[in-house]
Amino acid sequence: MNYLETQLNKKQKQIQEYESMNGNLIKIFEQLSKEKKNNETPKKISSTYIKELKEYNELRDAGLRLAQIIADEKQCKIKDVFEEIGYSMKD
Repeated sequence: MNYLETQLNKKQKQIQEYESMNGNLIKIFEQLSKEKKNNETPKKISSTYIKELKEYNELRDAGLRLAQIIADEKQCKIKDVFEEIGYSMKD
């Protein structure tokens, strides 16, 4: 066998291994989906998560703007407004 044939055989074996691994991962995914009773694809799950995260960020930003308006009216720091209502700045 020459060098090219050897390399070709190695690559074909790698492809077979990857196809086998892919098949195993698909089986695991299907099993976990059944256990979790989840029929959504990973792409759908991640897009839903991203959508919810964007909505959360928009709501958080709106809340921060409102807190800033209150702080401006009271002529104090936004931190003081949060302490007054019982929230820490980490929330």
